[in-house]
Amino acid sequence: MKKFSYAILAITILFCSNDPETSVNTIENDITTTTQETAINDSSKQISPDETSVDEDIIEKYVYDSEKMSPFTGLEISSELWLKRPRRVLAFKIDNNLNARPQSGLQEADTVMEILVEGGMTRFLAFFMDNQSSYVGPIRSARPTDPTLVRPYGGILVVSGATAGLIPEIRELGVPVLEERPSPTMFRIEDRNKPHNLYADTELVREYVDEKGFYFNQSVQPLYEFGNDQTAWLTGANRITIKYSDFTTVIWKKDQDKYSRFIVDGYDSSNEAVAHNFLTRDGYSEILQVPTVVLIQGALYNDESTTLPSVLTVGIGPLTIFHDGKFVEGTWRRNDIADPFVFFDKDQNKIEVPPSKQWIHILPSTAEITWSDK
Repeated sequence: MKKFSYAILAITILFCSNDPETSVNTIENDITTTTQETAINDSSKQISPDETSVDEDIIEKYVYDSEKMSPFTGLEISSELWLKRPRRVLAFKIDNNLNARPQSGLQEADTVMEILVEGGMTRFLAFFMDNQSSYVGPIRSARPTDPTLVRPYGGILVVSGATAGLIPEIRELGVPVLEERPSPTMFRIEDRNKPHNLYADTELVREYVDEKGFYFNQSVQPLYEFGNDQTAWLTGANRITIKYSDFTTVIWKKDQDKYSRFIVDGYDSSNEAVAHNFLTRDGYSEILQVPTVVLIQGALYNDESTTLPSVLTVGIGPLTIFHDGKFVEGTWRRNDIADPFVFFDKDQNKIEVPPSKQWIHILPSTAEITWSDK
């Protein structure tokens, strides 16, 4: 197992407190009635009609139910789905080259992770557990960061190969790997050129790994904590710009209760933001959308055996989460690739991610991130 030295972030916590003004009012009591006027006792803060009492902010308690909720979204799933449990977690490595768009299956995945690869480009991990798709692709080769994100779910990494020596290393880290299989489990489509034309059916992949006796993790837990408390979040994040490199910039624009995805590809001569669409097997195309965007930043390093650029996901690093035009900044912490992440805000309070589908960006610490109200 490779060893890394981590630079621990120093976090300064500033607490500011203001003594509330106290207003004393006279309360007239009757033996049987109390005058219903604007009056409070000496120990309370007077509240104007325009103010809202903290006591009136009711936050619905959230309890994760591993049997009936998705570990990827934190939402309750239909009885038709949870009655099929336990289900394997499959993580498909999806291409994001200019020639691979529009991709298929990302809109059907339980969650999507986006990770920096060589050339300043990104690729995706599309996770499927309760959801399914008959048309996922294009599938591409593995990269060193992949097993550190698949391992906590006990998932199987589905790829079309990898740099020499990498797949044995991934398996040594406890992540099973399924490479290209013959049709109908995986298939190459005719209207795309290699290597951007390998697709799969998630349920046929499940059948194959069942037959071959792949490792089966029956206790799939969330990657981080879900909850309904976003009272400390700030407003002003209707547009999010994420610059991975000079060749890949992702823009999320708020559209009602979701963010729509746009991309600027430096390999495209126009160098303009265009809608990033998905494509179904029958030819339907629409823009990719998601309610919650999670940004996990880590140190960028070159993997020792492959020399490929990779992002460190163990230790501590910056964190930003966006949901419904609001955001929160903080740090993530993680001791091992088998562990979940723990999120803290700047005051060292735990951050709860709103139960919803998420798009998770795995970014270098040097990546440029900006957001605005417009």
